[in-house]
Amino acid sequence: MKKPLYDVTILIPVYNEKGTIKEILASTTSIKDLNYELIIVDDFSSDGSREILTKWYKNNKKPNIRLILHPKNMGKGAGIKTAVKEARGKYFVVQDADLEYDPTEIPRIARKAFSENAQAVYGSRFKGTVKNMPKANYVANRMYNLMLIPLYGKIISDMHTCYKMVRTDLLRDMKIQSNGFEYATEFISKLLKRKVKIYEVPISFNGRTIKEGKKIDIKDGLICFRDLVCYRFSNKIK
Repeated sequence: MKKPLYDVTILIPVYNEKGTIKEILASTTSIKDLNYELIIVDDFSSDGSREILTKWYKNNKKPNIRLILHPKNMGKGAGIKTAVKEARGKYFVVQDADLEYDPTEIPRIARKAFSENAQAVYGSRFKGTVKNMPKANYVANRMYNLMLIPLYGKIISDMHTCYKMVRTDLLRDMKIQSNGFEYATEFISKLLKRKVKIYEVPISFNGRTIKEGKKIDIKDGLICFRDLVCYRFSNKIK
């Protein structure tokens, strides 16, 4: 593998986020003290996000910024796989296109990765500050995390955080299969089966409702429970 050009690749996956995408782009591109590249993957948005991104990219072209347009809606996991193939950073992290996570916290996560020479660093909402998370979501997230103890013998406080900073070469070797939101479960399961030490850094979180654009629902939660068990006991998944 060629020497990485950047310390971190930041991916912004976008699907119908016209109300927040400009603010997220402004916040992410204002990050200081970090050698990073930004990859934006639009997953065939139909609300005007795609047009906003195309115009923004035309006016903000730089060597460390790239825009990729999916030819059809494929899912968040698919957007991650697209970006991982193109990534030129040593580490890889996702920045959601909504306003739940603050991009200015990414350099702090990166510093932890650099100082520990870590393979994986998670930004933990539950070690930091959680605002406006519906009670059902809070309870479900806590239950997922507790399931890791009997299944994998590990304690992770926030397996479904957006901020999973993982070495890019490790991600490529893991060969992520998931195309939807279930990618997060596949991530944590494969990392733990490989005995990867996951460091955690406190972060802040300001949730939004389904009415405001939240796309994860109870169906995704049930898939998570199923996949945690399936990944644990499948000898074909490493």
